[in-house]
Amino acid sequence: MSLSKSTVAILKACHPLLKENREKIGKTFYTSLFRDHPQLKNVFNMSHQRQGKDGTPGPQMMALANSLVDYTAHCDELSQLGPLVERVSNKHVSLGVQPEHYPVVGVTLLGALEDVLGKEVFNEEVKTAVAEGYFFLADIFIDKEENMKREKENAVGGWRGWRKLKLVDKVEETPIHTSFYFAPEDGGQMMKYQPGQYLSLRLPNIPGVEYTQVRNYSLSDEPNENQYRITVKKEIEGVASTYLHDKVAVGDVLEVGVPCGDFVLDNDNQSLVYLGAGVGITPLLSMMKVSAKQENKNTLIYRATDVSNHPFKKEIEDLLKIGTNCNVNWLYSDEETHVKSSQFTVENLRNLIPDQGSKIYICGPATFITDSVKYLKQLNFKDENIIYEYFGPPASD
Repeated sequence: MSLSKSTVAILKACHPLLKENREKIGKTFYTSLFRDHPQLKNVFNMSHQRQGKDGTPGPQMMALANSLVDYTAHCDELSQLGPLVERVSNKHVSLGVQPEHYPVVGVTLLGALEDVLGKEVFNEEVKTAVAEGYFFLADIFIDKEENMKREKENAVGGWRGWRKLKLVDKVEETPIHTSFYFAPEDGGQMMKYQPGQYLSLRLPNIPGVEYTQVRNYSLSDEPNENQYRITVKKEIEGVASTYLHDKVAVGDVLEVGVPCGDFVLDNDNQSLVYLGAGVGITPLLSMMKVSAKQENKNTLIYRATDVSNHPFKKEIEDLLKIGTNCNVNWLYSDEETHVKSSQFTVENLRNLIPDQGSKIYICGPATFITDSVKYLKQLNFKDENIIYEYFGPPASD
C-alpha cells in the first residue's frame, strides 16, 4: 500500500511552505495539543516543550516540525525515512504512547496547519491530502510500535508498559551526577538490553508538580539481567532530576519502562571511537565496557569542564588496568586557554583518531555533537561511520 499520486504531489508542493513556517507550526501544534488535551502532559516530557527566553520554539516543537518537513520531502521514497521511524518508534514505546493518541495528534496537526497557513492555502483539497499522508504514516508507526512492544514483552525478563523496580543503591559520582541501581521488586529476571539503550522513569507524585513526569535516562553500565544502572545529572530547574537526587531513596519503588533506543553498539568494526561530553558519557561507557571484552581497539575522547564534574573517571581508569585494548583522552574545558592538547579542535581530533576506518559513536550536548560531526567530516570520515545521539529531541537544522 502506498500514497496516491495526487497526495504525493500535494505533499511535495507543501514542502517549501512547511519548511519556511516550521517554527510557527511546531509552536502552534503543541500549544493547541496541551490546551485541548492537558492529560497528554502526563505522557510527554514537558521540559522539551520549554521555549527560549526569546520565544524560540522548544526542542520537541522543532523535532515535530522537522519530521513533518522531512516527510513531505520523502513521501514517495519512504526508505529515506527509516532512521526517523526507528528513532521515533523507540521513543514512543519508551514513553507509553498508545494507538489512540495518533488520531488526537492528527486532528490537532491539521488544525495547526490551517491556523498557520490560512484556509486559502490550506484548503479542503490540501487538508484531505495531508490527512491521508498523516494517517498513512501513523499506521506505519502503530504497527511498528506494536511489534516492538510484543517483542520486548516476549523476551526473557521483558515486559510491556511500566514495571515496578526497586532502587537498591544510590551512588554519588560527582557533586552533580548520581547513579541509581534498580532491581525487580518481584525478584524476577530483567531483559538484557543492548549497550547504548535507555529506559524511562514515570514519576507521578512529585510534590508541587501537577502532572506525571516521564524521563528517559541512558543505561550506564554493561548489560546484565539482575540490575539496571542509570546516571542522572542534576539539572538547574530540573524537576525530575532534582527529585531523583534529593528525594528518592534506596528502597523506593519506581515505575520503569522497558529498555529502548536505536543508538546501540555495532561490533562489525575492529576500531571503535567514543566521543563524549558531559553526561553523554553514560551510553558510551556501556558500549565501551562491552567492546573492551571483545578485543576491539577502543578510543575514548571525553570532554568535561574539570575533574570535579567528570563522572566515572576512576571506573574507566580501572578498565584500562585490566589489559583491555583501550585508550582514553580527557579534555577539560577549564584548561583550554593554557593547555593546547585540551582544546576540542579538528587538529586534536586528527591526532587522537589516526584510523580513518574507525566507527565513531558521539553523545553529548547538541552543540558538541554539531561540532564533532563537522570536524569529523573535515577529516574525511565517512558518514556511515559517524553515529550520534542527542539527549532529548534532535537539534534543528
